Amino acid sequence: MKCVAIQFDPVWENPTESRGRIVDMLARAGDLSNALVVLPEMAESGFTNNPARVADGKSELFACAQSKKYGCYLQHGFAQACGDSFVNMVAIACPQGTVIARYSKTHLFSPTNEHAHYQAGDSVTVAKLSFDSAAAHAAPIQKSKDEMAKAHPTRSKEINSNISVAPMICYDLRFPELWRHAALAGANVFTLSACWPAPRADHRRALCVARAIENQAVVVACNRVGSEPNVNYAGESFIISHTGEILAQAGGESEIISATIDTTQVHAWRAKFPALRDMRRELLGHCTIKDC
Repeated sequence: MKCVAIQFDPVWENPTESRGRIVDMLARAGDLSNALVVLPEMAESGFTNNPARVADGKSELFACAQSKKYGCYLQHGFAQACGDSFVNMVAIACPQGTVIARYSKTHLFSPTNEHAHYQAGDSVTVAKLSFDSAAAHAAPIQKSKDEMAKAHPTRSKEINSNISVAPMICYDLRFPELWRHAALAGANVFTLSACWPAPRADHRRALCVARAIENQAVVVACNRVGSEPNVNYAGESFIISHTGEILAQAGGESEIISATIDTTQVHAWRAKFPALRDMRRELLGHCTIKDC
């Protein structure tokens, strides 16, 4: 499978112009057929605490139109109305032009008061993507707490023949227990959409490598570039193998990177070095794996 990260500079609190930039970047990306394409967190607006200004209800329709146009899976980040509040969300649209997975940011960034403007998510999403034919499809995996306790990352040939993706958002990177639950539910690829500030770029790199190694999974980490009020972003998106090798890396400007991954190698490594199997799950607790 081809994994693609598209880093760019969203227009501050302007979804229409930001979508135009995404369209331009997708047009530059070449053949995206059946690829998994990841955009940054809040790709339509930048990291804003004014969600009412940017949540126009068109984000998923936009993502679906682009995924269908290019025949790809597209992870798109945006603010979404949720009852009387808002969520910081990513949605994955499939090649048929429908949303097949949604994830709301679980860990809100208190230093910027994000928790006062958004509602935190309370579950993990694991979506199984199929690349068997041009009519690729996806069905999110749903597990009860009891089922998840019995789950095994290499439990069936079905999992081995598909890509199981767990989307994450920015600050979630600092909370490894969330990633562990997703790995135990079958995730072999993690997609991290971020607005990660330049001063802590080294932390992001170290933590992404750690998440890949400890969960024996591929990590596609897409960060934004540019600046917004009081914050600068370094970009430096990368794609990391299940053994912690950086397969592709971007610089500090708008850029598209890609790498081809083979999840059979992920499963082979998990079988050879069974760290996930040997984990004492009773020490981890429980987490809901949500069917979106």
